[in-house]
Amino acid sequence: MKVPVSLVNAFQNDFESKLGDFLVQNQLIDGKDLLENKRYFARSIVPHVKAFSELFNRKEGVQTDGIDEEDYWNEGNAKNRRLSYLLSFMPPNLFRVASVWAELHRLGFQFPKIEGEFRGLEFGAGVASGAAGIITGEKYAPVGLPTSGSFALIEQSKSALTMGAKWFDYLSESYEQGYRSRSFHRRIELNEPWLPKNAPSFHLMVMSFFLNESPLSPEEISLELLKTIENHLEQEGVMIIVEPALKLQSRKLLHLRQSLIDKIKSSSASVKILLPCLGEQACGALIKEEDWCHEEVDWMRPRYLRELDIMTDLDRRTLPFSYLVIQKTKRSLNEIFTNFEGKDEERYRLVSPAKNLSKRTSEFFMCGQDGKRRTRFSPEDLEHPERGDILQNVKLHGEPSLSQIDSATLKRYE
Repeated sequence: MKVPVSLVNAFQNDFESKLGDFLVQNQLIDGKDLLENKRYFARSIVPHVKAFSELFNRKEGVQTDGIDEEDYWNEGNAKNRRLSYLLSFMPPNLFRVASVWAELHRLGFQFPKIEGEFRGLEFGAGVASGAAGIITGEKYAPVGLPTSGSFALIEQSKSALTMGAKWFDYLSESYEQGYRSRSFHRRIELNEPWLPKNAPSFHLMVMSFFLNESPLSPEEISLELLKTIENHLEQEGVMIIVEPALKLQSRKLLHLRQSLIDKIKSSSASVKILLPCLGEQACGALIKEEDWCHEEVDWMRPRYLRELDIMTDLDRRTLPFSYLVIQKTKRSLNEIFTNFEGKDEERYRLVSPAKNLSKRTSEFFMCGQDGKRRTRFSPEDLEHPERGDILQNVKLHGEPSLSQIDSATLKRYE
């Protein structure tokens, strides 16, 4: 995945100032100078960041049920708990979603024309990292999202929801966009209907680090997820799912993808899974139990976050995550992504770093319609592909265990 420089730089430059102003306005800090105060961080922020890190299971372990209304948002020093989350975990999660949006931009995706008002929705919104990530992505990597509309935020924690709605509205206004939030305080049971029957349909749905909180199996989740798409996502509408990159959660998302594909094929649903796999082929990462697949993006952290990471022993110079992009459409991939060319079966994405065997030859793993391949490539122009790059018009020979590319087209879209 290639993130535009403008999006990367935004978090190093004006994002910190915007966030600081928001925190002051909401009386979470007395002044933006506190974002440069190491003593204040050590006393008031670092302990909560470490506690949150354990709660969110950054290491493999037993899954939690997310932020509980009676737990981390309200007990003890609630003000500093909320502040710690907004400073430490919200910006990376926001950037992850914005990066997925930027990938759509890179591939030539254009948001469908909408009659009437645009309606977006975030499930398990928390502090609206997903919805805020969408409008941030649109600012720096636009795909033609309408310039105004509403985002419904659904969240079980009332305190988090209140703060998320304020943050989303503030960010939209600071970006000079015309979006507004609508808050819905409710818990979603993933094995029951996600929305009431009389709920409207939406043009965009997003969920960020939401499904991983459930102990349900991918098969159980996929049943209601597909019903939600069929009943409440507009034709040509888009759903974006971002989840952790850890092996357990990543493989769960891959199994969810496969379960959705199986259900789509056995129904009349006009639904396609677009990314990251460039189609609905069998997942190569599920063949071996020890394998999994995730994305990783570079970013320039806000200055305060670089210091906070040092103080908490967190390394977030790069951001790993797993994701899916789903669209309710009958169109082909070449119609959806205008930067695509050639045949689907001749298109591959690099899913590993490229190892240089020599100046001329590199080796990497790539995924396409025929699954995952270990591949060697000696491009005539010596422009070697990198992880996340998409090769088109690929001609190759050999077995999946070791293939040789004879010719391919590599275009880097910015």
